[in-house]
Amino acid sequence: MKRNPALKALSIDHHHGLVLAHKAKKAAAQELSGNELQAVWAQLQEHADAVLAAHFEIEESYIAPALSACGDPHLDQLVDRLYKEHASLRSLLSPDSNRSTANLQTLGELLERHIRFEERELFEAAQTALDEDTLQAIATACDVRHNG
Repeated sequence: MKRNPALKALSIDHHHGLVLAHKAKKAAAQELSGNELQAVWAQLQEHADAVLAAHFEIEESYIAPALSACGDPHLDQLVDRLYKEHASLRSLLSPDSNRSTANLQTLGELLERHIRFEERELFEAAQTALDEDTLQAIATACDVRHNG
């Protein structure tokens, strides 16, 4: 299915996220240590602060409540997964998390899996189930985030 224009900005975020997920998995496979490992973590943290925080906020403030309001058990499962995976990603990116090679691998795998889930399932459901006003509100929130 073609992506609704209201969700395109979030899909562009996903592209950048997939690049970083691949970089994290590659760095973990190379078993980087010391400064190199911390540099990859720093890049992921920068992306989390600059993009993921607002991205998650839009999904949790607009998409999740609107899907939950539909009263469809399948949509509720998608929303539950969204929240659980966001919580796991936030935990891995927390300043208190262990910035190890193993956690870098876990983060890369989870980020990739989460993005694929959103693109293939969550966004497909959203553009089918949500009305035009809700989709426009999502697009507006994305515009405000990008144009500040």
